[in-house]
Amino acid sequence: MVCGCVCVWIHACVCDCICCKSVSSILSSAGVCLLVVGYTILGACTFMALEGRQTAPGEHKPLEHDHLRSQTVEKLWSITEDLNILYKDNWTRLAEQEVLKFQNSLIRKHKQLGNSHKIYNWSFPSAFLYSLTLITTIGYGSVTPKTAWGRIITIAYALVGIPLMLVYLSTVGDTLAQHFRRLYSKLSYTKNHKSKTIATKNEGSVIGTKPSLQNHIPNKVHELPSCRAPPRERVPIFLTLLVVVGYISGGGFLFNKLEKWSFIEGSYFCFTSLGTIGFGELIPGTTSGSSEMSVFISSAFILVGMAIIAMCFNLIQDETVVIVRKLSIWWHKPEKIEEEELSITVKSS
Repeated sequence: MVCGCVCVWIHACVCDCICCKSVSSILSSAGVCLLVVGYTILGACTFMALEGRQTAPGEHKPLEHDHLRSQTVEKLWSITEDLNILYKDNWTRLAEQEVLKFQNSLIRKHKQLGNSHKIYNWSFPSAFLYSLTLITTIGYGSVTPKTAWGRIITIAYALVGIPLMLVYLSTVGDTLAQHFRRLYSKLSYTKNHKSKTIATKNEGSVIGTKPSLQNHIPNKVHELPSCRAPPRERVPIFLTLLVVVGYISGGGFLFNKLEKWSFIEGSYFCFTSLGTIGFGELIPGTTSGSSEMSVFISSAFILVGMAIIAMCFNLIQDETVVIVRKLSIWWHKPEKIEEEELSITVKSS
């Protein structure tokens, strides 16, 4: 009985220590997450105030187009006037040349004006997404500030926001990895314990003996499942990769409903965004009817997804370190065996 009481007391102390560490890690992760969200909201309001006041340039495009079109019409008239006798082949050939020149000039003007003066609606959701992609270093490239102050604030905002995002990924990733590892340990421990219990019962039924009271009390104390930390388990790499693939696949279905993209396009967008590649050919809120809701959901998906990716990197790193150590031990083991055999033969001689 004394042994059982001591075990219960030790179990309670371990429970308190583990629960305190778990609560503190959760609170710190939640605090960093709220700090990132608040900083992103601050950036959204700032960029919306700076860039939203600017009227979208490019109003002179119709004038440029009218000038090119009038020039082409005048050249066609001069061709018709120069030809005293109209032959269809000659007139068509010269007209096609002028139309081709007009087409090339129009395309060139569109590219120049489109690259330098891009129309963008700096609403709060779009500014929030821009701020988030700025500090996560995704940088789709479809949205850029046009004012001088907007570019200066972008530099200052990124200098503070990128380290903050790194702290977020490190803190939240470690916390998620710790809880995921603990969950996997509990599941593995429960499964192994059930199999051992069944084997013990079968063995006892065959032998026909009952366990003694002295052995029974520590087992019961050892079996208390409330707060006891199960032994640290290694999470297999394939399970970690399965989490990543599942999250990206879920994002593919999500953006299929939100943006009407195909599943491949949605998964491709999720991979390039969570990998901070950000090519920028697929942008949330450009094809759906409820663009603001889509942009908010996309921002939340990216923020949560990068934490999950950080967790998976943490788990894969731990597993890779263990595998490398095992390979190193296996590689150096034959050398140790040969050295021991050599020393034995020297002593015997």
